[in-house]
Amino acid sequence: MSSIVELHGIELKPVVELEPSSFSTENRTSPQGSFRDMPDAWDHYWRASLADSGITEINPILPGSWHIATAEFSASQLEKYLGVVFDEWGGLSSLDDPDSRPVLNGGLTLCSKDSGVIVEPTCCSDLGDIANWKAAVAFEGEHWETLWIGHPWLSMKFRQPWLLLSELHESNDPVERWAVKPDELGHAVSTAEDGLSRFSKMIASVLVKWGYKGDAVSMSLKLVGLDDE
Repeated sequence: MSSIVELHGIELKPVVELEPSSFSTENRTSPQGSFRDMPDAWDHYWRASLADSGITEINPILPGSWHIATAEFSASQLEKYLGVVFDEWGGLSSLDDPDSRPVLNGGLTLCSKDSGVIVEPTCCSDLGDIANWKAAVAFEGEHWETLWIGHPWLSMKFRQPWLLLSELHESNDPVERWAVKPDELGHAVSTAEDGLSRFSKMIASVLVKWGYKGDAVSMSLKLVGLDDE
């Protein structure tokens, strides 16, 4: 497995995505280059956009990223973040729409003690993807199967004693890239679930403060992807 990177000391950090356009209140022009070419300009643009909605003094999971670890939110920052999200959704009453799935955008960032951030959630992912990582712990298939983290996504297959993860891909065949021990991944999933549970309790407090008429605890679990219904 010389071409595969073995990951040890892995973590799955719950993160939410703060897209600049959702938080900006000014007609602000985004940088004309890529994140890679203009990291400082993109970081300034992102922070300025968030500041329009009163969210300051908060750092992304990685320079140039729009993801913030759920553990990084203060109570006041969380209120401002949820205020923007719920307004986009149509207000508190939208949470009880039977045709909607109220889960916060973001997901789980895979990290290791040696390499730092390995893979962030991609487009169209949410905190409910914890279920996909949980399923990966027990996966023993010999052929590639999708591990959905948004698109592009990962693929996985089992080769004793490793769970192999591919590079991010969409249309191409999966390419082996990383190897993790299922028991280490299981521990990371359990820790991530604990983090999401703590985040849900913070959200429940906000819902109660704002006069949400439904079950704040149940709704907060749905928002962080821990509701099994």
